[in-house]
Amino acid sequence: IEKYSRVQGDYARIMWSPSTLIPPIFMTTENGLCSEWNDAMQKLSGIKREEAVNKMLLGEVFTSNDSCCRLQDHDTLAKLRIALNAVSSGQDNIEKLLFGFYHRDGSLIEALLSANKRTDIEGKVTGVLCFLQVPSPELQYALQVQRISEQAVACAVNKM
Repeated sequence: IEKYSRVQGDYARIMWSPSTLIPPIFMTTENGLCSEWNDAMQKLSGIKREEAVNKMLLGEVFTSNDSCCRLQDHDTLAKLRIALNAVSSGQDNIEKLLFGFYHRDGSLIEALLSANKRTDIEGKVTGVLCFLQVPSPELQYALQVQRISEQAVACAVNKM
């Protein structure tokens, strides 16, 4: 029990550390409820922990409307749903899925998602642990230029 208590204390210190070294983290239960939303995730999204925890991660926390953490578009919601369902059903972990959502102030955040299954002592999946990696401003600019170039090519092809 002492070892378990020590691990729980370490977990809490990591999850709630204000250190910039701790990435934005959120977790779900096996039923898709948001079970954790750390300090870095609060800062990145503008959504408080109390607004996210115990709500359906997809549909109530990450949404396609303005009610909480609005995703960039419906395709992003679909990609996120497929990825998290795959991980929670026991498939391989997801590394670096690019997705965009809007901060509460309206600014677009583009991040890379890594999702890992959480299991109990018997190996049963109990949820999904997600880390976000936010690219540097330089990389975000390069991604924006790439997107604009792709849109310009698509427009040129459509005019042919």
